[in-house]
Amino acid sequence: MKLFKIITLIAGCILLSLSHSFGQQVPQYSQYIFNPVFINPAYAGYKQQLYLQSYYRKQWTGVTGSPETFAVAGDTYLAESQLGVGGQFLTDKLGAQRTVSAYGNLAYHLRLSDTKFLSFGVGAGVVNSQLDGSMLNPDMDNDPSIPLSKDRITYPDLKLGLFLYDESYYIGVAADQMLSSVVDFDKGDVMVEPKPHLYLTGGYHFDINYNLSLVPSIMYMDDFKAPARLDANAALIINDAVWLGAGYRFGIDMPGREIQDGLQKSTAVIGMVQVQIRESLRLGYVYDHTISGFSVGSFSTHDISIAFLFPPKRVRLVSPRFF
Repeated sequence: MKLFKIITLIAGCILLSLSHSFGQQVPQYSQYIFNPVFINPAYAGYKQQLYLQSYYRKQWTGVTGSPETFAVAGDTYLAESQLGVGGQFLTDKLGAQRTVSAYGNLAYHLRLSDTKFLSFGVGAGVVNSQLDGSMLNPDMDNDPSIPLSKDRITYPDLKLGLFLYDESYYIGVAADQMLSSVVDFDKGDVMVEPKPHLYLTGGYHFDINYNLSLVPSIMYMDDFKAPARLDANAALIINDAVWLGAGYRFGIDMPGREIQDGLQKSTAVIGMVQVQIRESLRLGYVYDHTISGFSVGSFSTHDISIAFLFPPKRVRLVSPRFF
C-alpha cells in the first residue's frame, strides 16, 4: 500500500505539471518497445549491462520538409549503488526547424522482490532549436515574425519517469520538457514553443511454447491540447531471436479541446521486425503507413534501430530482459 501511494503521488505531480500544455512537437517513436530510454529516463540501467543503441526515423517519405529524427543513447548499471546512468543525443528536423538536444540520465532501481524493480529516473539536458527563415515562403512580404536568416534559442530541459518491471512485464510513466514554463521563448510567431508531454507505456511477455512467445504492448502519449495518441502493438517472438509484429496507431479526440478538423481521425498501421543477429547485437525495423487524417494523401514512415549489448564480465541478471 505504501508503494502504491508513492507511485500515485509522483504520477499525480507529473499530471499536474502538464495541465497547461499544448501542441505536440516531440518526435514519434514507433519502436518504443525496443528502445524505451528515448521516452523514459527511468529505463537507464534496465539491461544491467552496458547498452548502446541508435535510432533513425524518416516520417512521411516523399513529402518535402517531413520530420526526420536521429538519436543515439548509451546506459549501464552500477550494481553497488543500484543506479542506472547514461546519456543520449538527438537531432530532429521538421521543415525549416531543426532541434538538437543532449541529456544525461540517472535512474535508481528499487528492488521490490527477487525479480521485480521500481525505477525512478530523471534526465537533464540542453536543447538548441533553430529556425532557418530562408527556407520559408511567407504569404506576406517582410513578415516581421519570420527571421531573415537563422534564429536560434538554447534552453535547459528536464525529463522525469517511473518504470515498474519484472521478468514478464513493464509499466512506465514519463514526462518531458518539464522546464518549458520557466523559459522565455519570445521568438516571434513562428518558432515552436515546446510544451510537456505525458507518456504511459506497458508490455507483457507470454510464453506460448518452447519456441514461441507473444508480447502485446501499448503507448499512450498526450499533451493535453492536441488529440491524444495511442499505439497498440503485438509481436511474436521466434526462438528468442526474431520478432514479427504489427500495430495500430490512432488519435483520441478528447473532450474540451479545439482541434483542427481531421486530426481526431488520424490513424496508421504498423509492421515491425527485430532480429537478434548475435546475443549482443540487435537490428530493428518498423514500417508505418498513415491511412487517414491527412487531406494531402497517405504517407509511409520508416524506422531503423541498431543496438549493442556488451557482454558482462560476470553474470548479474536474475531474470531475462525482453524489453
